[in-house]
Amino acid sequence: MKKKKALMIVLAVLALGLAGLMLSGCERDRELAAPTGLEITNDVLTWKAVEGADGYTVEINGEEYKTQNNSLDLFEITNKYGAYEIRVAADSVTEGVLSSDWSEQTSLNLTMPDWLQVYQTADEKGFELCVVDKTKAQGKLIVPSFINGKAVVGIRANGFYECTGLTGLILPDTVEYIDVNAFWGCEELTRVRWSAGLRKINSGAFDCTGLETLVLPEGVTFLGGNAFGHAKLKSVSLPSTVAKMTATNEKSDANPFAFCENLEEIYVAEGNKAYKSDGNCVMRREDNTLVAGCKKSKIPSYTEHIGRSAFQGAALESVALPEGVTSIEDSAFAHNDRLKEITLPQSLTSIGKYAFLWCAALGKIAIPDGVTSVGDNAFSTCVSLKELALGAELLNAGCGLTELCVALEKITVSENNESFSGEGNCLTRKADSTVIAGCASSKIPAGTEQIGEYAFCGQTQLGAIDFPDGLKKIGHYAFSCTGLKELKLPRGLQRIGSHAFGNCIELEHVQIPDSVTYIGTNAFVCEQEIGTYYVCTSMTAVITDSLTELKEETFISSCTIYTSHTAMPDGWKNALLVDGFRQAPKVVWGCELALDDDGLPYVVSAPLNLHEVTAHYLATSITGYAPERNGWVFKGWATEPQGEAEFVPQKTELEFNPVLPERLDFRLSTARLDVRVLLYFYDKTYEKQINSIGQEQLEQLYEAGAERLYAVWEKI
Repeated sequence: MKKKKALMIVLAVLALGLAGLMLSGCERDRELAAPTGLEITNDVLTWKAVEGADGYTVEINGEEYKTQNNSLDLFEITNKYGAYEIRVAADSVTEGVLSSDWSEQTSLNLTMPDWLQVYQTADEKGFELCVVDKTKAQGKLIVPSFINGKAVVGIRANGFYECTGLTGLILPDTVEYIDVNAFWGCEELTRVRWSAGLRKINSGAFDCTGLETLVLPEGVTFLGGNAFGHAKLKSVSLPSTVAKMTATNEKSDANPFAFCENLEEIYVAEGNKAYKSDGNCVMRREDNTLVAGCKKSKIPSYTEHIGRSAFQGAALESVALPEGVTSIEDSAFAHNDRLKEITLPQSLTSIGKYAFLWCAALGKIAIPDGVTSVGDNAFSTCVSLKELALGAELLNAGCGLTELCVALEKITVSENNESFSGEGNCLTRKADSTVIAGCASSKIPAGTEQIGEYAFCGQTQLGAIDFPDGLKKIGHYAFSCTGLKELKLPRGLQRIGSHAFGNCIELEHVQIPDSVTYIGTNAFVCEQEIGTYYVCTSMTAVITDSLTELKEETFISSCTIYTSHTAMPDGWKNALLVDGFRQAPKVVWGCELALDDDGLPYVVSAPLNLHEVTAHYLATSITGYAPERNGWVFKGWATEPQGEAEFVPQKTELEFNPVLPERLDFRLSTARLDVRVLLYFYDKTYEKQINSIGQEQLEQLYEAGAERLYAVWEKI
């Protein structure tokens, strides 16, 4: 009995064990469901999440990729043209739960688009790639490794310029260089798979792209200036192999990341022999030059030079340069429109061209005594700048220093400076008595012989200017400023440079002294193009027959010229030629002129042909604008000398209210007036007197035998 009972206990234990094994086997046999809903959108594979999955395996053409989420980035995996077979399994690492079977297979077919074209390289050993029709370029661009047995080694200059539909770029390891402006303006280009064989990225290659993060591979040795300019970069990592960063074919370094206003982090890999990173700055080792910076930069205390375009467009708000900095190179701080203050060290000796161009919030700047040279347009378009102070040792100052500094009120120069003076709020070079820079409050000093190039250019608040006796020359663009209303040129003036009074849109008349022997190209062109509009002001000019040479298009606007020349001199022919978009000037030949007390000519009488012009393209039937004279009012025309005015001029109004373009692209010009002051002309009205003689009245005068009309003047 006892034996039977023991046997029963053993059997019961065995049964329980067998039942446990059966239950355990059932749990291990539970299998995850296979993934479903596979989709590919913008190079990302997604599927419906599987409940209980600890991860997923994606098989693509036999290669397996692991992921924890129900998605996989295919951007770099699908890096060649061809067919891709894809399936997914749900993975389990949980005891008693099995991984799923494979999902249904999905396919992806990538074919080379018909909008690609190749050119042989100069050595005929490889190909360069470019686009045929940029409107067709969409999505991810896969650059093929080989075509017809030859390697694709480069991206052609301007090859994909403004292909705004491109979003990604795959570069095979055969690609060695990306040429100038290759992907300029590809604003939606946000991802790049870099070539392991890449060595050179030329200037502007990725300017204006959507790249936010940049990690360049080892092997890249050259970066061109603005290679990644205007990009949306937030962080940059450079390899240890980079040896040069400059504009293509130039010697001095230039910032590849200019105008990257979102940039906050810059790193250079250890072991780089030419550069290092310090305080989010790229420093050139050999001479402690800061080559590239960003808005989060901390300028190292050992810095000696601020390199060309180092902080251009970096969205800086304030700068304090450490002692020891001796030079600020060209465009170093240009286009920082939020920069309100800058502290310059006493160690500074030179400031380059365009160094602070378009620092629109900068209110004042004091140049230390040790600075000996300041380059062209160094402070141009600093529209909030009110005070400019220059030091004792300044020897050289470029042109256009204060161009378009429309708020400038005060220019001072150290009394100890032997080369320049600040008399009359003018920067005057003593050696040749030339005014280099001025402002709206300037009084040109007595003894001045020349007004330098761009000296008052863009001073929109300058309404009138008094010229001293002895002035001989007015330089190029000297008074290209929209606010100038009155102009009284001095006796003895000899030369007027090109564009000297261009864009003076409110200037209504000019009397050219008989001492003037030369007037340059577009000297009195008063026009602006805004959108599809040309604005040409109404203007009269009085010129004696002593002036025999006018350069090209001197008076291209709707100007009327009264001259004592009886026929067109050979030296005037090019000056009166115009194109089909602009109105030709009228010329009234054979006028009788006299000189006033200041030696300026005015009209005494004119032949009866005021309705005629020089027959150059346009305006052949419009009567000329009435002549003008300083200190006098033109009352009209008489048919006899000393007669009463029989034909009185009338006033008309030109209203200008154009539809402005949505976007003004200031990259197209850095210092030219025609881009910077477009808004000045918006919604303005101009009045102008015109000759009121109609065609019918002129014909009656002809029939009556009248030969001349006589100007009637009344002193103001």
